[in-house]
Amino acid sequence: MTYTRGIQTLAQHIGTEPEYVARALRTASRTHAVIRANQFQDLTDEQLRRLMGGDRHVVAVVANLALRYAGRIEDALLLMDIYHASQGTKPPRQAIRKGVGTLPEHHEHAHIQQAIRVLDAAGLPPIVTDGIHELRPGFQVLPSCDELPGWVFIAPDPDCEARTGFAGGSLGYLAVMRWAGWGVITEPMPAGLWAVVHPDHRSNPFPS
Repeated sequence: MTYTRGIQTLAQHIGTEPEYVARALRTASRTHAVIRANQFQDLTDEQLRRLMGGDRHVVAVVANLALRYAGRIEDALLLMDIYHASQGTKPPRQAIRKGVGTLPEHHEHAHIQQAIRVLDAAGLPPIVTDGIHELRPGFQVLPSCDELPGWVFIAPDPDCEARTGFAGGSLGYLAVMRWAGWGVITEPMPAGLWAVVHPDHRSNPFPS
């Protein structure tokens, strides 16, 4: 069966088959007013972009249903946790203290804090450090330069390749941040760092 580009794109985003997204969309269209009002039953590429930019809750609902239909209940719940963390609608799973997820001197960096909360919601383990010694291994979020205020870098945790599912592997970090609405560069930076840009800066990621 041929599916619209929007359905295929969302399926790629969440790592499942288009048939599950199409089924989820049909189900959601019967119960969600936004989908009914805008006739998103077919979900073209342009409609998906509008939803991702304007009503991420709709996309989260459809994605959650799609993964449930695919039998991936844990990943379905994970997507909702990431969504809530990106929207700030639920408290973090753990207190983000100084030295958790980043060096102590970067603790007050707003974008770093938001990135840590998103990654924490995905169940990814943050580094714990006193600024000199690594007390527990994990991912580390680093600031970019002043000329690129919306960007941060992510060093994946050393055991990431042993994980499976939506957030599994080094690429799982990109999947999580993309799902949270951040822009991503899909090629790793030196030392295996991932570069991601905050949603507020996606429209102008490289200011002149």
